[in-house]
Amino acid sequence: MKSSLKNMVLVLLGICLVTSAAVALVYDVTKEPIEKAKQQKTVDALKAVLPTFDNQPQAEGGVYKATLGGQTVGYAVESTSPNGFNGNIKLMVGFDTEGTIVNIAVLEQAETPGLGSNMAEEDNVLLTSFKGKKASELKMTVKKDGGDVDALTAATISSRAYAEAVALAYEAFKKAKEADKPKVVIDYTALVPEYNQMFDGKIDGVKVRTAIQGASTVGYVIEGKSDNGYNGLVSLVVGFLPDGTISGIAVAEQNETPGLGGEMTSADNVLAKSLVGKNGAKVKWGLKKEGGSVDALTAATISSRAYVEAVEAAYETFKKVVNQ
Repeated sequence: MKSSLKNMVLVLLGICLVTSAAVALVYDVTKEPIEKAKQQKTVDALKAVLPTFDNQPQAEGGVYKATLGGQTVGYAVESTSPNGFNGNIKLMVGFDTEGTIVNIAVLEQAETPGLGSNMAEEDNVLLTSFKGKKASELKMTVKKDGGDVDALTAATISSRAYAEAVALAYEAFKKAKEADKPKVVIDYTALVPEYNQMFDGKIDGVKVRTAIQGASTVGYVIEGKSDNGYNGLVSLVVGFLPDGTISGIAVAEQNETPGLGGEMTSADNVLAKSLVGKNGAKVKWGLKKEGGSVDALTAATISSRAYVEAVEAAYETFKKVVNQ
């Protein structure tokens, strides 16, 4: 009996060793093809969701930056919601540089066939709710929850998770784009007359710099902002002489379309030409086409309005400075 039990144990041990060796061998043989398949799936997803690019995007925190001719053309973001009906829903969401959603690819889902799984179908209602839309203008929840997203029929939980994954991707996109922004260095000497000292201060939370030459104030450098640019925030730094004349304008931050609203950064743009040298009290705040006195950038009315709003905001702060 002991001998028989011992033999059985040895046989079982031998079987375990052989099985383990076989599993290890299969793993070694399949590891590389599986890894290559995953990499190819990522490459295919990037091509599907991004504008045309010529680099080899590499992931940084789940974000891939695409370039063409050295210029950034878009970002793709891997994003996962754990709240699908059957667990994780993983997407690859592509954005152009202005935050428009180029396309979305489903990388992973285990939703119910014929219901939630339809999120992987071409031109499904979830995808069409996002594709080609500016992310900043979307409320990324399903319509029955007060959002802008059409849900898959009889698959609300799956649809909510899909929308959540897109929203998470958009947050990652914004952070990546912000991190890529070149740091703007403002030359204050170009905004106000010659000075030998500049003092920093704040009025109602707005930064105000006072330029002093000898014992006299020769100018002020004041921040002005508008959130109404074509792509959001337009932040300027405006120089004023003590009498309220606008002595210079520099763009501190903007996300406007290159070649259109982005032209506000050019030193001789028509917006600046319409304002620099004018006394703020005599400016008719607004664009000429809308009854004001400021020329607009070509084909960039929204960006131009925001620029004027930002300068006007700086002038309102200037008035507080001289009247305090």
